[in-house]
Amino acid sequence: MPDLEIDLLRAFVAVVDGGGFTRGAERLHRTQSTVSQQIKRLEERLATPLLARNTRSVTLTERGELLLGYARRLLALNDEALSALAETRLQGKVRLGSAQEVADGGLADMLAHFARLHPEVALEVRVDANLKLRDEVERGELDLAVLFQEPGEPPNGGIGCELIERLRRVWVASPELTIADDEPLPLVLSNGPCIFRNSVLGALDAIGRPWRIALSTPSLAGMRAALRAGLGIGVRTERWLEPDLRVLKGELPPLPEVELVLLSASGTRAEVVERLRAALRDSLTHSPRLT
Repeated sequence: MPDLEIDLLRAFVAVVDGGGFTRGAERLHRTQSTVSQQIKRLEERLATPLLARNTRSVTLTERGELLLGYARRLLALNDEALSALAETRLQGKVRLGSAQEVADGGLADMLAHFARLHPEVALEVRVDANLKLRDEVERGELDLAVLFQEPGEPPNGGIGCELIERLRRVWVASPELTIADDEPLPLVLSNGPCIFRNSVLGALDAIGRPWRIALSTPSLAGMRAALRAGLGIGVRTERWLEPDLRVLKGELPPLPEVELVLLSASGTRAEVVERLRAALRDSLTHSPRLT
């Protein structure tokens, strides 16, 4: 049996996560031709095609899907071993804040991997509302925070703001929910102050659509349960949307996009913070979507 080279597996995963050879090469800081040759060598070594290519996209073959899980595990073990054997081990403490939707979207797995790579780093994670997390970064109570904000919102107090992705906000409800045209719109929303709540109420008021608050909660789990039970409609981002909720199209006013950003406290330059920032950026940029 041929050995699997870590460098070839890393190129394979980068192409898959990047959605193509161009993004994969950018992630590895290599030329596209180099990455293409690495994939070719891997396919020759395994005597099977791993990627199906056309002019617009790159998709996994059946054998490629099988390899992908093993490749991720091998890369994780490789990186973990190198980190454990490094002469200078990363040490320190990082205070991280996360919006609840991000925390539920795979953040725990990423942080567990980071903790295995850097066992001497103390992680302090706080899950809270977007506006509260932003205030805590500005006051220096958090080193980093992953949260949602309105497009183009300027950072205050000298904090760093890195845009990860712009996401659509969509109206969602249970497939069984029906609402009469003359009935006030029942809403399932987060407690205020909340940028999603403000966006919803502002959009409905702008068209004169009557509404009522059916449920207001600080919990994303409570909101999901209420939506699934058919108590009303809500607004979510498209990225982490559950498949059992129906997206309402053409029935309600369009909503502006929301920005997923990575904030950092003013003057934060410690190596441990920078390493976690890089890991978060990589995970959020390349993590798979539920939809």
